[in-house]
Amino acid sequence: MKSVLIFLFNDFEEVEAISTIDVLRRGGIEVIIASLTGEKNVIGAHKITCVADIIGIPEDDFDAIIIPGGSGVLSLRNDEKILKMIRRHYDKGKLIAAICAAPILLHDMGILEKHHYTCHFSMISEMKDARTHELVVSDGNMITGCGPAAAINFGLAIVEFFSNIQTVRQIAHVMMCDL
Repeated sequence: MKSVLIFLFNDFEEVEAISTIDVLRRGGIEVIIASLTGEKNVIGAHKITCVADIIGIPEDDFDAIIIPGGSGVLSLRNDEKILKMIRRHYDKGKLIAAICAAPILLHDMGILEKHHYTCHFSMISEMKDARTHELVVSDGNMITGCGPAAAINFGLAIVEFFSNIQTVRQIAHVMMCDL
């Protein structure tokens, strides 16, 4: 079974995190939810509280790291421990998936220079090459999504990365989602 780590931080975008977690679990992928706040309960951008599985950044390797957006992601731009973990996983060829404003972390690290990507339109002043007209962009070991409305498709793209299009179609059918 594939295992992925998703970060939660104060003011994360709830739809992006929860929808992605839901789709991945439907796809048989183990999702570990890590709180970066020091508490198991993490409050999202719209005051919805989510409960993490673990507190802090584990030393383990995962098959993917997923970063939801929301205004709180900007506070991670200088978090060396998180950036180091992302770099280590990326350099090993493991999947990095970021949605909404979260691709800014990858942009700051220079990772996006080698990939096509999308992001939330509010970030376009810093990420001029973003394909903001696309909901989800998959390029090698990088998947990016443009925002909350793309969350289910973002999750489906991650499932497809680890699985196949038939599994994606089955999940989409049950969720009544157009591909």
